[in-house]
Amino acid sequence: MRGSNLWAILFSVLLGCAAAAGQSDPTPTGPPRINPNTGTDNSDADFQKRVADMYNLERKLGALPGTGKATPAEPKLSSEQRERVMKLRRVAAPDVEKYGGLLKQEHTGIFKLFPDLGCVSKQVVKVSAECERFVPLSSHFTFRTNSYSNDIYHDLRFKDGYVSGNSFFSQGVFTTIGDEPVENVGLTHPALKFLTSFVADVDAKSAAAHASEFQTGVDSGSYRYADRAEVRENVTYAMRSIAYRLENSLRPMSEETTTNEMMFLSLPYDKRLDVIVVFRILGRDENGGITIVWKELARSNAAKIKFGKNEALKDFRPAQK
Repeated sequence: MRGSNLWAILFSVLLGCAAAAGQSDPTPTGPPRINPNTGTDNSDADFQKRVADMYNLERKLGALPGTGKATPAEPKLSSEQRERVMKLRRVAAPDVEKYGGLLKQEHTGIFKLFPDLGCVSKQVVKVSAECERFVPLSSHFTFRTNSYSNDIYHDLRFKDGYVSGNSFFSQGVFTTIGDEPVENVGLTHPALKFLTSFVADVDAKSAAAHASEFQTGVDSGSYRYADRAEVRENVTYAMRSIAYRLENSLRPMSEETTTNEMMFLSLPYDKRLDVIVVFRILGRDENGGITIVWKELARSNAAKIKFGKNEALKDFRPAQK
């Protein structure tokens, strides 16, 4: 197994995964990292720790036989860069005040999400004029733990003018409700009928078929359901995010572990849930960041998918367009 693949997987687990101990309990534990009452990011200490852990792990991986030198997927941030990220993540006070009543409720929040501009890869850090606006570690979010996440484990990703939710071994389904107050949308809203009635898959073939359908889009009633939605200000959306679990047993990790096996071995480190969320995009700032206010309508333990005896162990999603 190539060291760079191993590093990319473990790095992503470090940045976005919740504790495995909480996986069986659908009730969130511990304080949220995004303060729902102020819109501020509580994760300053966590942010520093995860970046430090990333580089400590890099050194350890470099010493493992057969892995070679690992390459970090994000640049090391200086204290000034970290302070910039934290400052830009802060939600404007008028937005927090406007939704103060909603934010006093459980399973609600407000945060800023910044576009993934493709400025960082495992080998390249772009320095174009556009990338001067790039905000690291702030393009992915998970409602399951109310925190910023990563490319592998997230519920929401902001890129190329769309929000999407196609993280590893997960199915995100979005629909655009329109200019309706987020506070007024509940599970009985007509736009939620399809999302609440959709039956989660239990085998990889069915999951793959549904993923292909949602990549194209499915019409039901007066609404369209797809794996992404165009970002529009002052518009309310609903989504269902199913972070599937694995029914099959896996071999313990070894030097022979394949990249796909490593991905599935990392699943227990993520909080695998099935959640339905309604959110509203309030506006856009000078760096292209969008402010999102949200409330959770339902959550449960996610369904388990089982692979057949001779079926290849791999993600069920089609390649993203």
